[in-house]
Amino acid sequence: MSEYRPAEIESKWQAHWTRTRAFEVTEDRSKPKFYCLEMFAYPSGHAHVGHVRNYMIGDIMARTMRMRGFNVLHPFGWDAFGLPAENAAIKNNVHPEKWTLDNIAHMKGQLQRLGISYAWERELATCLPDYYRWNQWLFTRMFQRGLAYRKRSTVNWCASCQTVLANEQVVDGGCWRCGTPVTLRELEQWSLRITAYADELLDDANTLLNVQLALASQRTSEVMRVLTVFSVFFLPLTFIVGVYGMNFNYMPELRERWGYPAVLLAMAMVTFAIHRWFRVRGWLRR
Repeated sequence: MSEYRPAEIESKWQAHWTRTRAFEVTEDRSKPKFYCLEMFAYPSGHAHVGHVRNYMIGDIMARTMRMRGFNVLHPFGWDAFGLPAENAAIKNNVHPEKWTLDNIAHMKGQLQRLGISYAWERELATCLPDYYRWNQWLFTRMFQRGLAYRKRSTVNWCASCQTVLANEQVVDGGCWRCGTPVTLRELEQWSLRITAYADELLDDANTLLNVQLALASQRTSEVMRVLTVFSVFFLPLTFIVGVYGMNFNYMPELRERWGYPAVLLAMAMVTFAIHRWFRVRGWLRR
């Protein structure tokens, strides 16, 4: 076997994938669609083994579905417009824009060298205007309809991060990021009137619940059919085998010639034939 040189071999094929746009997709109605999306990366630093573990799982799924004939959309992006990037920029005394964009470029190079099958032409970053303009558009529509409003409320406050924390982000009385003791502070902040959709949410949840119950009922019906098959055919066969098994103890030559494995194989074949017969009759669903 020739020596494997990853830097040479992998870079060759990665360049080929890029040149041929191997992972870019367009609409193709002749193929079933599959959308594979992992969490966007925080570009507050460089990629580490945690990123590799997470994104390898998604890449395996995307490649598997391509091999099965699906039209796979596997995009990627950067969760770059938030507190982690801002805090990292402050810590390193660099402007947040430069820090974030430099990290995006570096991490993108790392992921490309891993050969992950992303559709890079669809890459996006949440810190860029062509993305967050839609967040602004959505927020202004909610404000115009009275769904976004300001009010004073008591919140968890981290003095080090200078930010509000959700209850889940307070660990043993400290900030989940830096460990600084969390205090309560009353602040005026934006809120969303999600209760305006409470009734609609409950109604739709009931619809989903009814669908799940119907599916569960179908599964239960199929299981009962299978159990019926086994109770009618499999148990008598087991009894017969048991009787013959006892007789084998008194018939060494027969046991040596066929033995228990042959009997078990015959049981399996008979059970499979019965199962297929039930399926053909339509008594079992696929």
